[in-house]
Amino acid sequence: MIGLFITLLVMTSKVLALSEARLLNQSSSGQTAVFNLGSFDGISPGDYAIIVKQIRSLDSRDLRIVPVAKARNIKINSDSSVWILYRIFDQELLINGDKFQLLSESHLLRGRRVPTLGRTSVVLDKGKGSEQLSNLLNDDVDRLSKKKNDYETIAIAHEKQKKSDTDAELIDLEAWEKNRHSNFRTSIYKSPNKSEWTRQLRLATFEKLVVAYLEQVNNPNFNYDSFYQKQMKSTFSNEFLAKSYYESEYGNFLKRESFKSTADAKLYRTMLEKGESWSEDFSDEELKNILGQVSILQEKDRRISVMAKPTRFAFALEYGTFMTDAQTNKDSLYRRESRYSTELDFEATPLLKHPTLETITLNGTLRLNQTAFAANSVNADLNERSVTLGANWYPFYAPYTIEVPVIFLGAYFRSGLASAKFPSTNESANYTVFSLPGLRAGFKFLMRNNFGLRLLVSLETLKLERYESSKIASALPSTTNLAEAKIGFGLVYAF
Repeated sequence: MIGLFITLLVMTSKVLALSEARLLNQSSSGQTAVFNLGSFDGISPGDYAIIVKQIRSLDSRDLRIVPVAKARNIKINSDSSVWILYRIFDQELLINGDKFQLLSESHLLRGRRVPTLGRTSVVLDKGKGSEQLSNLLNDDVDRLSKKKNDYETIAIAHEKQKKSDTDAELIDLEAWEKNRHSNFRTSIYKSPNKSEWTRQLRLATFEKLVVAYLEQVNNPNFNYDSFYQKQMKSTFSNEFLAKSYYESEYGNFLKRESFKSTADAKLYRTMLEKGESWSEDFSDEELKNILGQVSILQEKDRRISVMAKPTRFAFALEYGTFMTDAQTNKDSLYRRESRYSTELDFEATPLLKHPTLETITLNGTLRLNQTAFAANSVNADLNERSVTLGANWYPFYAPYTIEVPVIFLGAYFRSGLASAKFPSTNESANYTVFSLPGLRAGFKFLMRNNFGLRLLVSLETLKLERYESSKIASALPSTTNLAEAKIGFGLVYAF
């Protein structure tokens, strides 16, 4: 049982071997390096490898992994190996103790079938060598060209295909030479032997895989989440991928639409950048076609605009908390901690569907406000009931736009009544409230069901004037100004 466990452990360590390696040491010339990967990590004697290094996070949209050097193994131990760096791309990246990725030939090409090769000797006739060589390289496609008028093509069953028992054919070129009334074959070109050619093919395939890996991982749009999602197994069977390698018709449709959108965006960008001179580089025929495309794009936008159902009105219920405090710390007996406001907001768009004026809306609010202020070094409660009238401006999107954070700026004036009271002395007074101007900024997010959220920041100065008091010589001020900054969070419904 113990022996079986050890065997499984060794086999699993080789299968799950990672290519991450640490540079242990290097020679004074920098041409020889020692890494902490050995035979237990799947490295083979005489292995070729390309050493790469991660220079930035894989989440950044920048160059992430770069090649450092090409290497070949000259000595291998169980837990370390010695490599000749026969081509170094960046010597400064080779720092002892740093981590690298060692992409080895044996690891990347594991499981590939050895190609089968054939060898053909072609003896060229004197004076016809170039013609015979051309026919050979073109698979004799022109062999019947002189008699093509004698044959009629009824139908093409399939494209031309070449079938062979071998993966590749090595060609040796020879020519006839005459010597004393006898002909001898003389070699013109000799292809490499099969083992050497197979070795070169294997190395070329290995380098192509590494280049493809670096291109993919350094693509700004690449991320491992989407990469692994494509490799997910099916829920009902672990032997099948959840998504097929073959493109569906719907996938091809989405890809075509994406290409069209990209081409349309480029066309619009060209027109905007050049202004009225955007058409000077086109001929009359090209300009005619371009104007037809522009007309189609404009009609698409018009259909989208006509089919949209913009909302003219919106209600918002908001809860606000204060960022300023007008109370004094000199009053050690009382301080109001619970300060908040509730507000009901109604907004209307007077000129709906106008390309410019629909960005201006009118709104009114009803507010119940509980706050406090200092009077003669004593804190007093202030309860306010007021209304506002104002306007908002939406600089980027129309106010009815859905599923987009819609930013707005606004101004308003406030009018209402308020009551102030000293809790310590039970003295009270009534005030009129006026504010002009009040400023606000915020954004709202509407969903498809016309419900949404709103975040608002406001700044104003409340002007209080007393018109009634519980005492003749009241300690509460006759007039005062309160600076108020507030942040509010609300629920929106548009209709």
